[in-house]
Amino acid sequence: MPHPGPKVIQLQAGRHAICACGKTGNAPFCDGTHKGSGLAPKLIDVGAAGQKCAWCTCGTSKNAPFCDGSHKSL
Repeated sequence: MPHPGPKVIQLQAGRHAICACGKTGNAPFCDGTHKGSGLAPKLIDVGAAGQKCAWCTCGTSKNAPFCDGSHKSL
């Protein structure tokens, strides 16, 4: 069975914290669950409201948290 592709969402303009620990209840956004783990969210800045982003859901992207198509080889 092929792995599901990326999660594509539209973002509002501004700074967004993307989960790095995989335990957030608000994927792909950080909800603070990582506290005490030594991990920190990846911060991204979006310049224009409505920008679409493709988030990696397979964990193999070399451009995390963004999808780079690596899931196609799983």
